[in-house]
Amino acid sequence: MKAQSALEFLNVYSFLLIVLAAALIIIFSITSTTKADIRSQCASFSGLNCNFVSYYSNSVAGYALAAFSISNGQSAAINVTSANVVVASKNYSGVCSPAFMLPGQESTCLFNISAGQGQGSPVTGFYTLYASECNSPVSGLISSCNLSVIYGGSFYTYTQTFATPIFSVAAAVGNATAQIVPYNSQPGIPSSYTVVQNDDWEAVWNYTAIKYAFGTTGSSGNYFGVNVIQFPSSLAYLNTNSISCSSPYNSSFSLASTAFYLPANSPVSFNAYATNAVAFYYQVKGGSWNSVFGNALWSTGATESSSNVVTLTKGLYRFAVEWSNVCGSGIQAAKISANSIVT
Repeated sequence: MKAQSALEFLNVYSFLLIVLAAALIIIFSITSTTKADIRSQCASFSGLNCNFVSYYSNSVAGYALAAFSISNGQSAAINVTSANVVVASKNYSGVCSPAFMLPGQESTCLFNISAGQGQGSPVTGFYTLYASECNSPVSGLISSCNLSVIYGGSFYTYTQTFATPIFSVAAAVGNATAQIVPYNSQPGIPSSYTVVQNDDWEAVWNYTAIKYAFGTTGSSGNYFGVNVIQFPSSLAYLNTNSISCSSPYNSSFSLASTAFYLPANSPVSFNAYATNAVAFYYQVKGGSWNSVFGNALWSTGATESSSNVVTLTKGLYRFAVEWSNVCGSGIQAAKISANSIVT
C-alpha cells in the first residue's frame, strides 16, 4: 500500500514538474523574443503612422539616437516644421527627412539624446511633430501648406549598440513628353512626376560610413564595397529595365531621404555612382540645403561617378539622393563617410 502511494505521489508530482518546466520554457522564450526580436513598439495618436522605432546608444561617448519611420496616412500633403521627443522627462529636438511628405510618403526622423545607456536597457517616451497641412494633396509647393497641425505618439524599445540606416523612398514616373526634368538645387518630387510607390530601404552602416547599391532587374557589380541588389519589391517600379530612350518617355525617378548624426566636427566624403542622372543634397538642422555635386551628375549620360569632401560641424543632418533612370536599365550607389557617423 505504501509502495502504491509512493508511486502515485511520484506520478502526480512528476507530471506537475513537467508542466512547471514547460511553463518556464515558454516564459523564457517569450521574454527572450520580446527583447531580441520584438525590439520595439511605436504608436501614433492621430494623423500619421509610426512604422517602427530604434534606439542606438553609445555609452562610451555619452549620447544616444532615437530614430523613427513615419508615414503620412492622410489625403493631404504635410510639411514638418519641427520635431521633438521626450525621454526620461527630458525634451530633445530632431529632424525629419524628408520634411515635406505627400500622401502615403514616408519620412525618417532622428533625435540626438544627450545621455547614452547600456545595451538592452528599456526606453519609453513620446514624440511630437509640428507641421503644416497643405491645401492640395499633390502640391509640391510648401507655400500652400498653411494649416498648423500637431501629431504625436508613444514608443517603447530597447537600446542597441548598432544602427540600421533607413532611407525613406518615393518612386515616381515621369511626364511622357520629357526625358529628364531640369536639375533642382533642392531635393523634392518634380511637379510633373507622378508618385507610384512609397516605402523604404536599408543601407549598410559601420560606424564611419553609410552606403548602399541598388539596380534594376539583372544589374550587378560592387560599388563602395557593396554588391548591387535589386530595388525592394515594394518599390518594384524602379526595377524596370525597359525605360524608353525616346518619346513617349516613361523615365523613373526616386527620392531617397534619411538623417544622420555627426558626434564631432569631421570631413565628410560623399561618393556617388549611377547610370543616368543623380544628385546629392545635405542640410544641417536649422540650416539651408546644399548640393554636393550641383548639376554635374544630372544628365542623360550612361554613367555618372564622382566624390566630394566637405568639412561639417557636429550635429544632425538631413540627406537626400535624387536619381532618375531615363533610358534602359539603371544603378544608383551612394556612400557617406566621416570620422564617425551614425543614423
